[in-house]
Amino acid sequence: MTEAVADEKTVKDRWRYFFLIYIAFYFPEWLWRPPGTVDYVAIAIALAVFVPIFLSAHEKHLPKYTLHIAAYEFIAIALSPFSGLHGVFHIYACAQAGYQRPKSSATKIIIGLTLFYIAFNIVTGASTQDLFNAMFALVFGLITGFGCMSHADTLERERNLNRARVLERQRATLAERERIAHDLHDLLGHTLTMIAVKSELASKLMDKDLDRAKREVDEVAGSARDGLKEIRAAVYDMTVTTVEAEIELARQALDAAGISLTVDDDLPPLSPPLGKALGLTIREAVTNIVRHSKADSARIQLRPGGDELTLTISDNGVGNAGGSGSGAGLDGVRKRITALGGDMQLTSRDGTELSVSLPFADELPAGSEA
Repeated sequence: MTEAVADEKTVKDRWRYFFLIYIAFYFPEWLWRPPGTVDYVAIAIALAVFVPIFLSAHEKHLPKYTLHIAAYEFIAIALSPFSGLHGVFHIYACAQAGYQRPKSSATKIIIGLTLFYIAFNIVTGASTQDLFNAMFALVFGLITGFGCMSHADTLERERNLNRARVLERQRATLAERERIAHDLHDLLGHTLTMIAVKSELASKLMDKDLDRAKREVDEVAGSARDGLKEIRAAVYDMTVTTVEAEIELARQALDAAGISLTVDDDLPPLSPPLGKALGLTIREAVTNIVRHSKADSARIQLRPGGDELTLTISDNGVGNAGGSGSGAGLDGVRKRITALGGDMQLTSRDGTELSVSLPFADELPAGSEA
């Protein structure tokens, strides 16, 4: 149980004890109808039964507490022959009824209690004093019952609001976990692929070109350090991904894999969200080309036109046969692009082509300021 919930429960428990004070309304009648021994015994037994039942009603709105309501009303009837305002227990019954859910059930129970109490006083031939006491109990029973019904509505709205807040926090947590998972997939996939490719190349060059092999090993170390920095930044949402940087990394990765790269771009200024989305798209596509395509050439094209910016990444490899047509990485790319109001298309014909279109008109002002 959290500290906040425990504090709320403590407050409710204290209020429950406070509401026992209304039992005091039972005793003023003793001023003009002095009690006898039997009256003392009757109220003592009634309180011994009533107080534990009342204190056990922790969640007043639950259906099982209709038994408590019946018990309160029975106590009111049982005390009718004795000196005292027995109708106070009828008021407690109406108050408990007001917390029943659904609201229609609370209304029916309050009306039912009222009619029953009226009928009981008529059938028993109550005296004028008893009828006056009964009228007092009936009026205040209705007022208290419907007042508690209104209070129950407020409590229900607060519960629903608290549930909504909890759900919103859970959704935010899940979204953040998903973001980190996607970013880590993109970062690790690209970095580890580059390390693997360059390590293999360095191994092949050891006996042929030692100087170049050493350069490749140095680049592997540099890639590992850069990847570690990017992973740390991604966890704290500080990753800065740009199209220019990703194109340069793509050149290095494809060159190490023996794949030539052609870049056709007329790159305008981009806002950080758009630059990150396009940069991560390039990263994922190039990673898949290196891993699966068996291609010897690839092309990256960036074409701004009117209200739209189109990024196309293609290769002349084996297409989806290598498994590059699906996966968590491409799913993550699609979600990012869709979140920005764009569209992603993947086709496999004489190689693979990944095409992304994003709304661009609204980005110009932001990009120009950057």
